[in-house]
Amino acid sequence: MNTTITQDITPAERLAMIIAAGVARFEATLPPLMRARPETEAIEQCPNLRISPERQREICLNCPLADCVGVANDQCPIRIEARRQWKRRRESNL
Repeated sequence: MNTTITQDITPAERLAMIIAAGVARFEATLPPLMRARPETEAIEQCPNLRISPERQREICLNCPLADCVGVANDQCPIRIEARRQWKRRRESNL
């Protein structure tokens, strides 16, 4: 295991790297048929991001933030719009 830590990553990024390495080691123990992930799984892992790519691009190009904080950050306008749509859908299903 690589134990060198670079100072330019956040603790959350470091944790994500550790988890990704663990997942990779686990998947290496699986039979080949179980290693391949279906394309739909990536969408299901992040249910809040169901905005069309065109709308995401539009929001990104008009972003009020000085630097990109990334979609995983709660301050990202794409994330805010996705949450808004998710809440609307959830309320309409109740």
